[in-house]
Amino acid sequence: MTAADIKRIAYIRSIPISRAGPYIPDLARAVAATGREARIFYTDGDCDAADFPGGTWEKLPEDATPDLIADRIRAWGADGVVSLSFPDEAGLRDAVVKERLARHGIPMVSNGIEPSRLLADKWETKKILTDHGLETPPGIFVDGTLLKHGAAAVPAYADIIRVKAEEIGYPLLSKAVWGSSGNGMRFLRDRADLESWLAAPDEGNVVLEKCVTGELCTVELVGADGRFAVQPLCFTGSTGGEPTFAFWELRSSAPRAQDDAAFAPVAEKLKKLCATVGITGVINLDIVYSHGTYYVLEINPRVSGATALGVAASGHNTYLSMTDILLGQWRAPAEPVLPRQRWSLEFPVNGVTDTFVEEAEQALDIVQITPALVVDGREYGGLLIATCEYGAETDFLDRITALDATHRVLSPDMLTRLKELLTGPAAQSTR
Repeated sequence: MTAADIKRIAYIRSIPISRAGPYIPDLARAVAATGREARIFYTDGDCDAADFPGGTWEKLPEDATPDLIADRIRAWGADGVVSLSFPDEAGLRDAVVKERLARHGIPMVSNGIEPSRLLADKWETKKILTDHGLETPPGIFVDGTLLKHGAAAVPAYADIIRVKAEEIGYPLLSKAVWGSSGNGMRFLRDRADLESWLAAPDEGNVVLEKCVTGELCTVELVGADGRFAVQPLCFTGSTGGEPTFAFWELRSSAPRAQDDAAFAPVAEKLKKLCATVGITGVINLDIVYSHGTYYVLEINPRVSGATALGVAASGHNTYLSMTDILLGQWRAPAEPVLPRQRWSLEFPVNGVTDTFVEEAEQALDIVQITPALVVDGREYGGLLIATCEYGAETDFLDRITALDATHRVLSPDMLTRLKELLTGPAAQSTR
């Protein structure tokens, strides 16, 4: 099938379209400009002409099965499909949709069942990372069935875990082998915490690994057929203690010449990993940067909550890239990592009102304002993503400070951290 044969493109989305900022609307306009029809099939939130301009939309049940999604897409008459879904369980669902549609000759840009299965499994991911010369925190696989004596009585199994834990060193993190968004993660500070954990272990299998102290960061790769683009690194907080909710942090893609240079060879290894595993579309990685070394924690085989943050920094729309892959028009950039074009900033905001949104959009270059973030059915505060051109840091700070004086949407600590970031070494390097 050639690009000329693809007249109707279906997109699958599993979280609110508004969480993508302007980048899905930009995608819809671009597809409409080529004379093609686009329809987004979504399971969460709402959609209207502002969310998908020039296209159409169709709501699916939140528990839509792969068969139901494939049937609805075929009923519409799609010639090609692109997955824009996350978290992992939605990405895995779409991998099955891809297999179902392939039986009918409908191509789909989404990671297939095998790469999705491997990368959603944290222990398999650690082995793949090691095979490609990438650093990952030392750890062990813990068989929950053995630990609970479910399949066989192996009393020494807990002793083996104790010995390995001492070898790895405290603190440790216990993470479900399958799962995303930090669900089920436990922090084990010392031997006493380990004993408590062994006395009441988690359900299922887990990875027990060293809790590395450093800076959390995330990065996204997009591409296919051995040709990949790497979005700029986004720094998302600190690690080394109890896990915290990521969206409470100041997250940014900021100029850091030395750290970016250290990441360039890591990016090249990640591209080779993508080629070996057979990535078609997107992966997102969670990483810890510690003492000059990037430790990869996990690989998510789909887009992520940080997609908009990376796209805002580079100006390179991931969703458009996936459409180019579908149409056979994908050209990977020559750079090891896409260069940042501007500051990209994400931070929590509280008590968001319509008036604040209106004034913020007039005062700042807003990518997205989410009045209330809902994760796994729990409602958190709001979230704001904005960009700032290099050299305009002082003006940005003046404007956000004035907005906060009127609306009180920022904690004092968050305002201080914004000022420190935008007046610190990173800001000095842009001048």
